[in-house]
Amino acid sequence: MINKLNFFKKNGYLHLEKFLPKEEVSLVLKEAKGVFFKQFIKKGYLSLESSLDEVSEESFNNCLYRLFDDDMECLMNCGKQAQHLISLHRLSLTSNITEILTELGLETPIISTRPVLYFNHPKLAKKKVFYKVEAHQDWGSMQGSLNSIVVWVPLVNIDINLGALEILPKSHLFGLRTDHIDNGFRMVSLSEEENNDLLAVEVNAGDVLIFSSFLIHQSGENSSNKPRWSCHFRYNDLDDITFIDRKYPHAYIYKPVNEVMTKDFPKVQDILNIYRL
Repeated sequence: MINKLNFFKKNGYLHLEKFLPKEEVSLVLKEAKGVFFKQFIKKGYLSLESSLDEVSEESFNNCLYRLFDDDMECLMNCGKQAQHLISLHRLSLTSNITEILTELGLETPIISTRPVLYFNHPKLAKKKVFYKVEAHQDWGSMQGSLNSIVVWVPLVNIDINLGALEILPKSHLFGLRTDHIDNGFRMVSLSEEENNDLLAVEVNAGDVLIFSSFLIHQSGENSSNKPRWSCHFRYNDLDDITFIDRKYPHAYIYKPVNEVMTKDFPKVQDILNIYRL
Protein backbone atom coordinates (compact mmCIF):
# COMPACT_ATOMS: atom_id res chain seq x y z
CA MET A 1 0.00 0.00 0.00
CA ILE A 2 2.97 2.32 0.59
CA ASN A 3 3.71 2.31 -3.14
CA LYS A 4 0.07 3.11 -3.90
CA LEU A 5 0.04 5.92 -1.36
CA ASN A 6 3.27 7.39 -2.70
CA PHE A 7 1.98 7.17 -6.27
CA PHE A 8 -1.28 8.86 -5.26
CA LYS A 9 0.48 11.68 -3.43
CA LYS A 10 2.83 12.25 -6.35
CA ASN A 11 0.40 11.90 -9.25
CA GLY A 12 -2.98 12.66 -7.69
CA TYR A 13 -4.76 9.52 -8.88
CA LEU A 14 -4.92 5.74 -8.73
CA HIS A 15 -6.37 3.32 -11.26
CA LEU A 16 -7.29 0.15 -9.39
CA GLU A 17 -8.29 -2.75 -11.61
CA LYS A 18 -10.98 -5.28 -10.59
CA PHE A 19 -11.45 -3.32 -7.38
CA LEU A 20 -15.22 -3.69 -6.94
CA PRO A 21 -17.29 -6.89 -7.13
CA LYS A 22 -18.44 -7.19 -10.74
CA GLU A 23 -21.90 -8.36 -9.70
CA GLU A 24 -22.49 -5.23 -7.56
CA VAL A 25 -21.44 -2.93 -10.40
CA SER A 26 -23.62 -4.86 -12.84
CA LEU A 27 -26.59 -4.56 -10.48
CA VAL A 28 -26.31 -0.76 -10.41
CA LEU A 29 -26.28 -0.65 -14.21
CA LYS A 30 -29.20 -3.06 -14.52
CA GLU A 31 -31.34 -1.19 -12.00
CA ALA A 32 -30.51 2.17 -13.59
CA LYS A 33 -31.55 0.86 -16.99
CA GLY A 34 -34.65 -0.59 -15.36
CA VAL A 35 -35.86 2.89 -14.43
CA PHE A 36 -35.92 3.88 -18.10
CA PHE A 37 -37.20 0.48 -19.23
CA LYS A 38 -40.46 0.90 -17.31
CA GLN A 39 -41.11 4.12 -19.22
CA PHE A 40 -40.26 2.46 -22.55
CA ILE A 41 -43.02 -0.05 -21.84
CA LYS A 42 -45.43 2.65 -20.69
CA LYS A 43 -44.87 4.66 -23.87
CA GLY A 44 -45.23 1.66 -26.16
CA TYR A 45 -41.64 1.70 -27.41
CA LEU A 46 -41.46 -1.96 -26.41
CA SER A 47 -44.15 -4.60 -26.02
CA LEU A 48 -45.63 -5.47 -22.63
CA GLU A 49 -44.03 -8.90 -22.93
CA SER A 50 -40.53 -7.41 -23.20
CA SER A 51 -38.03 -7.98 -20.41
CA LEU A 52 -34.92 -5.96 -19.69
CA ASP A 53 -32.73 -9.06 -19.80
CA GLU A 54 -33.93 -9.96 -23.29
CA VAL A 55 -33.84 -6.53 -24.95
CA SER A 56 -30.65 -5.99 -26.94
CA GLU A 57 -28.29 -3.18 -26.04
CA GLU A 58 -28.91 -1.56 -29.42
CA SER A 59 -32.68 -1.67 -28.94
CA PHE A 60 -32.42 -0.24 -25.42
CA ASN A 61 -30.18 2.59 -26.62
CA ASN A 62 -32.52 3.44 -29.49
CA CYS A 63 -35.40 3.68 -27.01
CA LEU A 64 -33.28 5.92 -24.79
CA TYR A 65 -32.49 8.28 -27.67
CA ARG A 66 -36.15 8.24 -28.70
CA LEU A 67 -37.24 9.20 -25.19
CA PHE A 68 -34.82 12.14 -25.31
CA ASP A 69 -36.48 13.34 -28.52
CA ASP A 70 -40.06 12.63 -27.43
CA ASP A 71 -40.24 13.52 -23.75
CA MET A 72 -37.34 15.36 -22.13
CA GLU A 73 -39.23 15.71 -18.84
CA CYS A 74 -39.62 11.96 -18.59
CA LEU A 75 -35.97 11.33 -19.47
CA MET A 76 -34.79 13.81 -16.85
CA ASN A 77 -37.05 12.35 -14.19
CA CYS A 78 -35.79 8.86 -14.95
CA GLY A 79 -32.25 10.17 -14.61
CA LYS A 80 -33.10 11.74 -11.26
CA GLN A 81 -34.65 8.53 -9.93
CA ALA A 82 -31.57 6.57 -10.98
CA GLN A 83 -29.52 8.72 -8.61
CA HIS A 84 -31.47 7.28 -5.68
CA LEU A 85 -31.08 3.56 -6.32
CA ILE A 86 -30.26 1.67 -3.15
CA SER A 87 -27.70 -0.40 -5.08
CA LEU A 88 -25.89 2.80 -6.11
CA HIS A 89 -25.76 4.16 -2.57
CA ARG A 90 -24.71 0.78 -1.22
CA LEU A 91 -21.83 0.66 -3.71
CA SER A 92 -20.58 4.04 -2.48
CA LEU A 93 -20.30 2.60 1.04
CA THR A 94 -18.68 -0.74 0.24
CA SER A 95 -15.78 -1.66 2.52
CA ASN A 96 -13.39 -1.75 -0.47
CA ILE A 97 -13.94 1.99 -0.91
CA THR A 98 -14.03 3.08 2.73
CA GLU A 99 -10.83 1.17 3.46
CA ILE A 100 -8.90 2.66 0.54
CA LEU A 101 -10.02 6.15 1.58
CA THR A 102 -8.46 5.60 5.00
CA GLU A 103 -5.31 4.15 3.47
CA LEU A 104 -4.98 7.25 1.29
CA GLY A 105 -5.06 9.55 4.30
CA LEU A 106 -8.70 10.34 5.11
CA GLU A 107 -8.75 9.68 8.86
CA THR A 108 -12.52 10.04 9.18
CA PRO A 109 -14.06 9.73 5.71
CA ILE A 110 -17.46 11.35 5.26
CA ILE A 111 -19.74 11.54 2.24
CA SER A 112 -19.49 14.93 0.54
CA THR A 113 -22.68 14.65 -1.51
CA ARG A 114 -25.04 12.06 -2.88
CA PRO A 115 -23.73 9.60 -5.49
CA VAL A 116 -24.06 10.75 -9.08
CA LEU A 117 -24.85 8.39 -11.96
CA TYR A 118 -24.17 9.43 -15.54
CA PHE A 119 -25.35 8.17 -18.95
CA ASN A 120 -23.50 10.40 -21.43
CA HIS A 121 -23.86 10.58 -25.20
CA PRO A 122 -24.23 13.40 -27.74
CA LYS A 123 -27.71 12.09 -28.59
CA LEU A 124 -28.73 12.63 -24.95
CA ALA A 125 -27.63 16.24 -24.58
CA LYS A 126 -28.78 19.63 -25.83
CA LYS A 127 -25.47 21.23 -24.86
CA LYS A 128 -21.96 19.85 -25.16
CA VAL A 129 -21.27 20.25 -21.43
CA PHE A 130 -24.01 17.68 -20.74
CA TYR A 131 -22.07 14.89 -22.44
CA LYS A 132 -18.48 16.15 -22.54
CA VAL A 133 -17.04 18.35 -19.81
CA GLU A 134 -13.77 20.06 -20.68
CA ALA A 135 -10.93 20.45 -18.17
CA HIS A 136 -12.16 21.13 -14.64
CA GLN A 137 -11.56 20.47 -10.95
CA ASP A 138 -14.09 19.10 -8.47
CA TRP A 139 -12.91 20.81 -5.27
CA GLY A 140 -14.56 24.12 -6.21
CA SER A 141 -17.99 22.50 -6.07
CA MET A 142 -17.16 20.47 -2.93
CA GLN A 143 -15.21 23.04 -0.86
CA GLY A 144 -14.59 20.43 1.80
CA SER A 145 -11.36 18.98 3.16
CA LEU A 146 -8.14 19.62 1.25
CA ASN A 147 -7.53 15.87 1.01
CA SER A 148 -11.01 15.19 -0.40
CA ILE A 149 -11.24 12.34 -2.87
CA VAL A 150 -13.38 11.45 -5.87
CA VAL A 151 -14.01 7.79 -6.72
CA TRP A 152 -15.04 7.42 -10.38
CA VAL A 153 -16.66 4.10 -11.22
CA PRO A 154 -17.25 2.83 -14.77
CA LEU A 155 -20.44 0.78 -15.05
CA VAL A 156 -19.36 -0.54 -18.46
CA ASN A 157 -15.99 -1.04 -20.12
CA ILE A 158 -14.89 2.43 -21.21
CA ASP A 159 -12.20 2.82 -23.84
CA ILE A 160 -11.13 5.91 -25.77
CA ASN A 161 -13.97 5.50 -28.29
CA LEU A 162 -16.53 5.56 -25.47
CA GLY A 163 -14.99 8.70 -23.96
CA ALA A 164 -12.46 7.48 -21.40
CA LEU A 165 -11.77 10.04 -18.69
CA GLU A 166 -8.70 12.17 -19.39
CA ILE A 167 -6.58 13.31 -16.44
CA LEU A 168 -3.63 15.63 -15.99
CA PRO A 169 -1.22 13.79 -13.66
CA LYS A 170 0.30 15.86 -10.83
CA SER A 171 -2.07 18.77 -11.50
CA HIS A 172 -3.48 18.40 -7.96
CA LEU A 173 -0.26 20.06 -6.79
CA PHE A 174 -1.05 23.26 -8.71
CA GLY A 175 -3.82 24.32 -6.31
CA LEU A 176 -7.24 25.67 -7.19
CA ARG A 177 -7.18 26.88 -10.80
CA THR A 178 -10.84 27.38 -11.58
CA ASP A 179 -11.28 30.43 -13.84
CA HIS A 180 -14.95 30.17 -14.80
CA ILE A 181 -18.08 28.13 -14.15
CA ASP A 182 -20.09 26.28 -16.79
CA ASN A 183 -23.34 24.63 -15.64
CA GLY A 184 -21.90 24.08 -12.18
CA PHE A 185 -18.54 22.72 -13.36
CA ARG A 186 -15.45 24.64 -12.22
CA MET A 187 -13.55 24.95 -15.48
CA VAL A 188 -9.80 25.30 -15.99
CA SER A 189 -8.01 26.77 -19.01
CA LEU A 190 -5.12 24.53 -20.05
CA SER A 191 -1.94 25.46 -21.83
CA GLU A 192 -1.00 23.69 -25.05
CA GLU A 193 1.62 21.70 -23.15
CA GLU A 194 -0.94 20.63 -20.54
CA ASN A 195 -3.36 19.53 -23.23
CA ASN A 196 -0.61 17.36 -24.68
CA ASP A 197 0.02 15.83 -21.24
CA LEU A 198 -3.58 14.70 -20.70
CA LEU A 199 -3.75 10.96 -20.08
CA ALA A 200 -6.77 8.93 -21.21
CA VAL A 201 -7.48 6.18 -18.67
CA GLU A 202 -9.26 3.20 -20.19
CA VAL A 203 -11.19 1.25 -17.56
CA ASN A 204 -13.38 -1.82 -17.23
CA ALA A 205 -16.50 -2.40 -15.16
CA GLY A 206 -15.23 -3.29 -11.68
CA ASP A 207 -12.26 -0.90 -11.90
CA VAL A 208 -12.17 2.42 -10.07
CA LEU A 209 -10.32 5.63 -10.81
CA ILE A 210 -9.57 7.45 -7.57
CA PHE A 211 -8.30 11.01 -7.67
CA SER A 212 -7.77 14.14 -5.63
CA SER A 213 -10.56 16.68 -5.93
CA PHE A 214 -7.86 19.10 -7.14
CA LEU A 215 -6.78 16.87 -10.04
CA ILE A 216 -7.62 18.45 -13.39
CA HIS A 217 -9.61 16.09 -15.59
CA GLN A 218 -12.08 16.08 -18.45
CA SER A 219 -14.42 13.82 -20.39
CA GLY A 220 -13.13 12.07 -23.45
CA GLU A 221 -14.99 12.25 -26.77
CA ASN A 222 -17.66 9.57 -27.04
CA SER A 223 -17.51 8.68 -30.74
CA SER A 224 -19.45 5.42 -30.33
CA ASN A 225 -23.18 4.84 -30.67
CA LYS A 226 -23.46 3.84 -26.99
CA PRO A 227 -23.97 5.94 -23.84
CA ARG A 228 -21.09 6.04 -21.37
CA TRP A 229 -22.53 4.72 -18.11
CA SER A 230 -20.58 5.68 -14.99
CA CYS A 231 -20.99 7.00 -11.49
CA HIS A 232 -18.87 8.90 -9.04
CA PHE A 233 -18.68 9.30 -5.31
CA ARG A 234 -17.15 12.19 -3.35
CA TYR A 235 -15.66 12.07 0.15
CA ASN A 236 -14.27 14.55 2.68
CA ASP A 237 -12.21 14.03 5.82
CA LEU A 238 -13.73 15.25 9.09
CA ASP A 239 -10.25 15.34 10.67
CA ASP A 240 -8.71 17.73 8.15
CA ILE A 241 -7.74 20.73 10.31
CA THR A 242 -8.57 23.25 7.59
CA PHE A 243 -12.04 21.73 7.27
CA ILE A 244 -12.52 22.05 11.04
CA ASP A 245 -11.20 25.62 11.06
CA ARG A 246 -13.71 26.60 8.34
CA LYS A 247 -16.62 25.22 10.40
CA TYR A 248 -17.27 22.30 8.03
CA PRO A 249 -18.80 24.23 5.09
CA HIS A 250 -21.27 22.27 2.96
CA ALA A 251 -21.64 23.45 -0.62
CA TYR A 252 -24.75 21.53 -1.69
CA ILE A 253 -28.37 22.63 -1.35
CA TYR A 254 -31.22 20.13 -1.26
CA LYS A 255 -34.82 21.31 -0.99
CA PRO A 256 -38.26 20.19 -2.15
CA VAL A 257 -40.42 22.07 -4.63
CA ASN A 258 -43.46 23.80 -3.16
CA GLU A 259 -46.05 23.06 -5.83
CA VAL A 260 -47.83 19.78 -6.49
CA MET A 261 -46.06 18.44 -9.57
CA THR A 262 -48.92 16.34 -10.99
CA LYS A 263 -52.17 18.26 -11.30
CA ASP A 264 -55.18 16.92 -9.36
CA PHE A 265 -53.18 14.02 -7.94
CA PRO A 266 -53.65 12.05 -5.77
CA LYS A 267 -57.35 11.49 -5.36
CA VAL A 268 -58.66 9.57 -2.35
CA GLN A 269 -59.44 6.57 -4.54
CA ASP A 270 -55.81 6.42 -5.68
CA ILE A 271 -54.73 6.02 -2.08
CA LEU A 272 -57.47 3.51 -1.25
CA ASN A 273 -56.29 1.39 -4.20
CA ILE A 274 -52.89 1.09 -2.54
CA TYR A 275 -54.20 0.10 0.88
CA ARG A 276 -57.06 -2.14 -0.24
CA LEU A 277 -57.15 -5.38 1.76
